[in-house]
Amino acid sequence: MDNEKKSVWTGNGVLVVAAMVMGVMMGAMFTSHKRSDTASSLQEKVGEVAELVADEYVDVMDADSMAERLVGVMLAELDPHSAYLSVLETERTEELMRGRFEGVGLLLRREGDTTFVGNVIADGPSADIGLRAGDKIVRVDGRKVTGLPADTVVALLRGPRRTTVAIDIERFTPRGTTESIQYKVRRGVVNHHTVLYYGMLDDTTGYVFLSTFSSTSHDEFHTALRDLTSKGMRHLIFDLRGNTGGSLSAAVDIAGELLPTGSLIVYTEGAHSPRQNIYARRGGLFTTGRVTVMVDESSASASEVVSGALQDNDRATIVGRRTFGKGLVQREFALSDGSSVLLTTARYYTPSGRSIQRPYDRGTDEYYREYLDQLVQESYADSMTLHITDSTEYHTVGGRIVYGGGGIFPDLPIAYRKDPSYGYYNRLAGSGALQHVAFDEVRHHGAALLQRYADADAFYRHYRVDERLLRAVRQWGEQHEVPSDAAAFNTQRTLIATLVKAYIASHLYGNEAFHRIYLDVDEDLKVVREKNTTKN
Repeated sequence: MDNEKKSVWTGNGVLVVAAMVMGVMMGAMFTSHKRSDTASSLQEKVGEVAELVADEYVDVMDADSMAERLVGVMLAELDPHSAYLSVLETERTEELMRGRFEGVGLLLRREGDTTFVGNVIADGPSADIGLRAGDKIVRVDGRKVTGLPADTVVALLRGPRRTTVAIDIERFTPRGTTESIQYKVRRGVVNHHTVLYYGMLDDTTGYVFLSTFSSTSHDEFHTALRDLTSKGMRHLIFDLRGNTGGSLSAAVDIAGELLPTGSLIVYTEGAHSPRQNIYARRGGLFTTGRVTVMVDESSASASEVVSGALQDNDRATIVGRRTFGKGLVQREFALSDGSSVLLTTARYYTPSGRSIQRPYDRGTDEYYREYLDQLVQESYADSMTLHITDSTEYHTVGGRIVYGGGGIFPDLPIAYRKDPSYGYYNRLAGSGALQHVAFDEVRHHGAALLQRYADADAFYRHYRVDERLLRAVRQWGEQHEVPSDAAAFNTQRTLIATLVKAYIASHLYGNEAFHRIYLDVDEDLKVVREKNTTKN
């Protein structure tokens, strides 16, 4: 199965600009730079063509729109991760990197042209006023929102902290009827948590799942480590699957919690950026216990900084599948209109000196096409050891050979599962069947579920997905071009039922509840734990 990714649309407008485009971010804004002869020549030619188009072209041009498209094309010609961000994208990216934003504290779910409350963020402004998952949002400040574009609903909900917004909702009651309620929410600061779950898996094994790297990630990770070590953790499983990156400084600080003082974590270097070595500082919380890092094909940039540093220092066992292979560092340069440019200014190198950046000399389209081809090849191959784009041998601190040029290759590879029933499951999950059925259950029966199960622990221990919901999953698949396959469904029945339960729990109780349930059927985690038992 491979780790199913959840996607959410947030009512606070924190729509994540894909880290697969951003790469590793330095987290700084620069508004001025010295103009070179190359820049002057480029500006002269582009300006000359722009003036010609404005004066002579057959149609009237929208100058702003044309400028944005031209800048985007120019940056795309450089490398796959340099990019232009509009004013709105810049604001959203900065919110993501800060790890907090201003809003009402709701994660929204879109069903057709209707907006629902998907989750109420636990420590946000809406947490204690009565709004809950499954509520249909009818009006915002008196304006009907059904049928409005998603961005418009977001804009209505957003606003400066300490301002108030009225939200009218419709809700199913435990009796099956509907009721209309108006809530007034005082907007405030909402924390965007990146450690979505941590806990003890047994008496000595701790687990931390990090979704992305933002300015708050290190503090969250530090808190998790402190709690887990106080409970007797001697082996940390650090899950970076699906983590596409973010802040380089956060990656460095997190790696520093696990590495001995003075260990080289990473170095950066570019044509206009002299080499900068970054070392682990004194005070790491978990510098001697065992560490296992879980990665997959979507682990990228900052995730690769951490896993590469721990691998090269022989500090952790890397388990999973080859990572994405993104070793370029971006800086964000502010433009005068509030938009910005993410410009690649350096490459990063792991302590052994390897660059894990995949080649991109054949253009951005081919760059991503080759990545997809790699996934297909590895999914069918008998061996996970496929062509390595850089055959240069690098050596870890302990003398082990490692390679660069195409991601971090794990010490313990976990192959894709080839059972045909997983193909059916992936198509079913890809159709949205599991999430839709789970949310529909929350929408119609959420109030009754919250009455029956007082907290996430009670739900985890006692709730069972019944045949009614499993039939609904199959039917949704059939209605969305996933032909029924009874044998495959029965083979994956436990996985499907567990994930439906996990999605229901995530709406009612938050992300921690989802991960606690999902870990029970996480096949890759089972491999890690079996290896841990063997070593012990």
